[in-house]
Amino acid sequence: MPVTICTQHHGPRFQWLRWNGLDVLAIENERVRVVVWPGHGADILEFRDKRTDLDALWKNPRVWPPRPLPLGQPHSGRSELYDVFHGGWFVSAPNGFHPGEWPSPGGAPLGCHGELHSVPWDVSIVRCDASEIVVRACGRGVRTPLRLDRIWTLRACSPVLEWDDTLHNEASVRLPFAWQHHPAFGGPLIDGAKVLTNARTVSVPTSSRPELSQLEAGYRGAWPHVPCTSGPGLRDCSVVPAAGSPDEHVVHLEQFPYGWGAIWNESLQTGFGLRWEEAVFPYCWSWACGRGSSSFPLWGSCHTITLQPSTSPLLPFDQLVESGGLAWLEPGARLNARLSTGFIRARAEVFHSIGNASY
Repeated sequence: MPVTICTQHHGPRFQWLRWNGLDVLAIENERVRVVVWPGHGADILEFRDKRTDLDALWKNPRVWPPRPLPLGQPHSGRSELYDVFHGGWFVSAPNGFHPGEWPSPGGAPLGCHGELHSVPWDVSIVRCDASEIVVRACGRGVRTPLRLDRIWTLRACSPVLEWDDTLHNEASVRLPFAWQHHPAFGGPLIDGAKVLTNARTVSVPTSSRPELSQLEAGYRGAWPHVPCTSGPGLRDCSVVPAAGSPDEHVVHLEQFPYGWGAIWNESLQTGFGLRWEEAVFPYCWSWACGRGSSSFPLWGSCHTITLQPSTSPLLPFDQLVESGGLAWLEPGARLNARLSTGFIRARAEVFHSIGNASY
């Protein structure tokens, strides 16, 4: 039976909380505190390092505290996402970033980043004792026959949250999908920070607004330098844009010996790392900006960088179908993906396992 009452007063423990009108779950141990919002995609609202009191996740000042529902207004230009885009960490499935019909063409209309980030999830505590806390979460599509089951494990004295995700196709037909994690990092962690990764290659996706692109679309080369659209210079995409700067870009990180990326702050001697299965997520999108666009939806108020392990490149879903850039699930099939995520204390530190599996 799920655990509903926490008897732990130290070490791994949990609390169900009413916070700014939202029902949330806080799990923690001696090292970190993680706050989950079950009613909205099991989003992570906070991932805090107790030693420094540093929360690694960006908070969108235009949508904070988080709001659960899109506005009762016409939706276009991805406004159904931006009405509730609080930052934090959410899952994107099954159509990636671009809104469209799924499967394409002729399927259900889905908004930006799909539906699993916005539907309510069932979340329960499986175990909580002196050694670990284990949380089960399940999100089921409404317009799609997909279900995502998740197990989070936070062990005593560990700064690392372990993820065990399984995507299920509950339909009787073979289906394509684009699936990614979307953590947005912000606050003091990213001031003067750099991206650390073992990716060998960086590429620049095409944009629906090429006049706004600051990097050469379609470029592919060695990480981290990319030609700029204005002038002969190269941009070092491992450098997080300074707060308030006009710099903004989206790139793919590719060709990983093993899935690894981190945001490292040298002055704080602290970073946040992600270890994932590169066979499942061969791409990692990185969106970085110093202030964001001066118009809708960011209005110059966004200082963030993301590391988004993804099954597919950043393209509209119909183009992914045509190009073969999608993963597929057979009828009744499932795909498992594990991650390890949390704080690091040294530039060279790398998580050497994903959950209980070493590489």
